[in-house]
Amino acid sequence: MGENRLGLVATDRYRVAVREIDWEQTNGAAPEATALVPARTLQEIGKTFGGAGTISVAITSKDDRELIAFTADKKTVTSLLIKGNFPPVRRLFPENADHYAVMNTAELIEATRRVSLVLEREAALRFTFDGDGVKLEAIGSEHAQASESIDALLTGDDIVVSLKPQFLLDGLGAVHSEFVRIAFTKTENPNKPGPVLITSQTSRDQPGSDTYRYLLQPNLLLR
Repeated sequence: MGENRLGLVATDRYRVAVREIDWEQTNGAAPEATALVPARTLQEIGKTFGGAGTISVAITSKDDRELIAFTADKKTVTSLLIKGNFPPVRRLFPENADHYAVMNTAELIEATRRVSLVLEREAALRFTFDGDGVKLEAIGSEHAQASESIDALLTGDDIVVSLKPQFLLDGLGAVHSEFVRIAFTKTENPNKPGPVLITSQTSRDQPGSDTYRYLLQPNLLLR
């Protein structure tokens, strides 16, 4: 939490999501603060206050315990904060990403859902990006295979990445724009693909104005 910006960060072993939103301090200038909130608590907050226009957030200390409180519509939900330090995941995001593809968000979501129907659990989809668009391929078994191509505008060289469909859909579900940008990063190991960065895109040529970023680690391709 800063003077007028609230940053939300979540991560697991495979992905990192960041969104920043505007907020207003009501008790004058306060120092920057960090709070580790249980994911289940935030899920309940979303269900409880999903229709509220404004939510107040307060952090307090009591008997060597730190609490966070969410208040709206005469309701308050409190939770103990998690002790410890959050991993420095923001540094994983690239400063520049000049190798990327732009496509229609809804088309990519629907194609991913259709093609992934033949996959076994935990399997990944193969995405081939080239000058003709992006081709999605799934190999579930000898008798269950699927592929589909959609339009995409690629900037940079052709590239193939393997992504878990549900992880990709989770990231795309938070992109509130007609188009989405998937940027490709590199690692020092040429045999290990770098994470893909998912951000919003206002049009095929114009980046989105929101501050949502989703970093997803690809699977190793089977050759």
